[in-house]
Amino acid sequence: MTTQGKINLLGIVLLPAAAVLGAVLAAANGVFEPYRATYVFLFVLNCSITLPAALLSWLFLRRSSGNTSRWIAILPTLIPVAAGSLWYLWRGVVPAAVAPGAEYVGAPQYLFVCLLLVTLVVLIVRVTGIVPRTA
Repeated sequence: MTTQGKINLLGIVLLPAAAVLGAVLAAANGVFEPYRATYVFLFVLNCSITLPAALLSWLFLRRSSGNTSRWIAILPTLIPVAAGSLWYLWRGVVPAAVAPGAEYVGAPQYLFVCLLLVTLVVLIVRVTGIVPRTA
């Protein structure tokens, strides 16, 4: 398995784990008190973003033989996972005072749109041949 394949598999768990860790940090700050089932819900909700992203990246990785094209192939996983993880951890340390916990339900919508946009860009780059599959 390539390095990019390992990173793709790691991305499946990283975003849901960051969401749960952010919720634990926000609860430790005393902003809100989630139930135990809330943590399971957050994990499953964020898996609904990472599983399709990892599947799309895997499909792109199957046809990539060069190092640059492999890194481009895992962008649909990397970008939403990195952005979402940073957001969740930041909101765990500095939670919203008005509606604590709302970002944990609202952020996956934006992450899904981010996933679709990044996938579209990767498809355009691959179809037009800007970065060849062997590069």
